[in-house]
Amino acid sequence: MKVDFNSLPWHDAELVAVNIDRSNAGRGDNISLLIKWPDGRKNDVVFEDCYFFDAKMNFGVVAKETILEGVCLGENDRILEIKKKWQSLGISLDGICCYRIITNSTNSKIEIYALSYMLS
Repeated sequence: MKVDFNSLPWHDAELVAVNIDRSNAGRGDNISLLIKWPDGRKNDVVFEDCYFFDAKMNFGVVAKETILEGVCLGENDRILEIKKKWQSLGISLDGICCYRIITNSTNSKIEIYALSYMLS
């Protein structure tokens, strides 16, 4: 299902799990986040064709990992760096975006740089 990432009900959703799939390394690196939405539904948010993953997560807090915000960015300094790196190898990443999740409970930040995402 294709839904605008920024319009998803991120605030107070719960990050339940993070899965990195490298079974098709370099050809289809995917990251999925299991999210429990505020209404109780659960979805995997699957990021496809990932090129960079940056996670700064704090642990030890006895609380659900609730989300403060989720946002999709089309431009930032890291995107420009990634595009430049891959362009020198002859690969254009014009559609790459930064998908950023910031949590409430532990003030953690996850950034996934990928060409697309979907809900499953």
